[in-house]
Amino acid sequence: MQLRLAFSKKGMIKFISHLDTVRVFTRAIQRAKIPVLWSEGFNPHQKLSIAQPLSVGTESEYEVADFEVEDGTDPEAVKRALNEALPDGIRILAIKDDFDATSVFERIETSRYRLFFPATIYPAIEALGEITERALAREEILVRRRKKKGKKRIFIDEDIKPDIFSIEWKEERGGSALYALLKAGGHGNLRPDRFLAGVFEESGLDTDYVQIRRMMSMDRDGNEVQI
Repeated sequence: MQLRLAFSKKGMIKFISHLDTVRVFTRAIQRAKIPVLWSEGFNPHQKLSIAQPLSVGTESEYEVADFEVEDGTDPEAVKRALNEALPDGIRILAIKDDFDATSVFERIETSRYRLFFPATIYPAIEALGEITERALAREEILVRRRKKKGKKRIFIDEDIKPDIFSIEWKEERGGSALYALLKAGGHGNLRPDRFLAGVFEESGLDTDYVQIRRMMSMDRDGNEVQI
């Protein structure tokens, strides 16, 4: 029996890696005594997968995970038990046992991010908007990436401009929020930190204090990918 759940990841737990997030779920499932199924072989593991990795330091409003349990397991009981067993910052929003079995990761084409610039650190929204306007007016937005070539590691410049679909500034309490729709999923992915580097590096603005949150992922038709 397969279950698909939606969860949020916020607060200090945003600083753990994707693999550590999987481990957090693995331990929570064991503590909650959920009858999860295990793989076979020399290194058995829970049949659990999280659709789309989150970069370290990125929060999320809505992520999706799949796992297998024994037939007859009550999904709502699983939701309650997991929310009691999971640490602060991760919360199960919904769970289903009847869903489209298509891989969520394969359905994702873009992700919408909220990039928050606290007013105590960054200039006013007008100045920030001018920076992004100048950056998007360039023919290319280049970001350096390290790539392995044989036994050597080389640096190449990649143009990320084709992977930026839209941006929108909003003045919000405590600062300015940049909403960016970026390429995501199995066909290519633009991480928000690379987006920030490409757009703001030339201006000299330090983006280390920008608060990043993934709001939702969309399919090729612009529909939100939900469970």
